[in-house]
Amino acid sequence: MLIVSSVVVLITSIIVVLCLLLYHQQTQRALIWWHSRQWMRMYQEAEMIHNDLLQESFVIRRQLEISSLNPSLYQQMPEQCYLATIEKFHHSLKELSEYLSPAHIEDSLPLAIQHVLVKWRARIPELNLQMELPTEWPPESLYTIRVILIALEELLQIIFSNIPNKLSIFVSVKTLGNFHELMVCCTDLNISQQTYIWHFTELDYLRHAFNFLTSGKCFYQHKYNTAIWHFRWRHLPNNLN
Repeated sequence: MLIVSSVVVLITSIIVVLCLLLYHQQTQRALIWWHSRQWMRMYQEAEMIHNDLLQESFVIRRQLEISSLNPSLYQQMPEQCYLATIEKFHHSLKELSEYLSPAHIEDSLPLAIQHVLVKWRARIPELNLQMELPTEWPPESLYTIRVILIALEELLQIIFSNIPNKLSIFVSVKTLGNFHELMVCCTDLNISQQTYIWHFTELDYLRHAFNFLTSGKCFYQHKYNTAIWHFRWRHLPNNLN
């Protein structure tokens, strides 16, 4: 009897160790995916600055230098061209600023989420987007808000890059006891579960990364033509910036 008990304990220990190793591998892959996605965004922002803003600023500088040296020989650029270029600069710098520090991140999580969703609606005019966001919300740590906004952006990127049909998306934020929840509900009459299976790996990485970074829980449901993602995290005082 003692031998049997020892064997059971040994087998159980082996199973636990294997489960921990599997969890470690899954989490490691998810964090690598998360980091690579953020690195790619940073790379794209840098390329935009290098190929667009820096080149245009160099051209303007050269034109001003030539104009100051040879005012009689150089035909000055119309003021409207300068104004258009400055406006483009302003827009690009604003986009970069919001990427580095999302709008309303220090004010309220619902406001920050609303800003993200409004930008997506501007990019996709045919998108049927609805939201249910509270006007009052307890303070969250900037770290938590940042992770939640990145998770939302990554989820929307996956959705819109792989589902070309017209979509209806409903987003809500609410409190569930000691937890807060962000819910994203995506509906399409032409949708199928197979559509999401194609990119299940990315969604699984997103789930693992969110769970690890927030000590929360992310899970996914599929009902007929509707897919629902839940992001839940425990509310902590705003003492971690």
